Amino acid sequence: MVESALIFLALATMLMGIFDFGQFLFVHQALVERARYAARWGAVNDASDTAAIKNMVLYNQGAAPLDAAVPFFNLSPSNVAVTNPDAGTNDYRINVQISGYTYTVLSPYIGGTYTGPPITVSVPLGLYN
Repeated sequence: MVESALIFLALATMLMGIFDFGQFLFVHQALVERARYAARWGAVNDASDTAAIKNMVLYNQGAAPLDAAVPFFNLSPSNVAVTNPDAGTNDYRINVQISGYTYTVLSPYIGGTYTGPPITVSVPLGLYN
């Protein structure tokens, strides 16, 4: 009984750690895909409309919704930055950066809310325009 209890505690702790790591990977990958989608959408539609590209990251539509829609993973507009460096040159691109997003860890001893690493996606446009 004692050995089973000790093994169960170790197993439960490892399973919670695996769950937390999987949750972090899911959130990170979902945000990367949303940033990629928004950058591609901006490349096809209007690369200079940074507000619409930012709305694509937040709401998956070009315009902010009229109702009180909750943005993707509770991001705020301050978490998303869209830039168009080197406009009019062969190095013209759309950069979408998501930073300051948070995720929750439930594992013992390290539980809490953490800030994820910044995500940057870049789509080159200079050679295609």
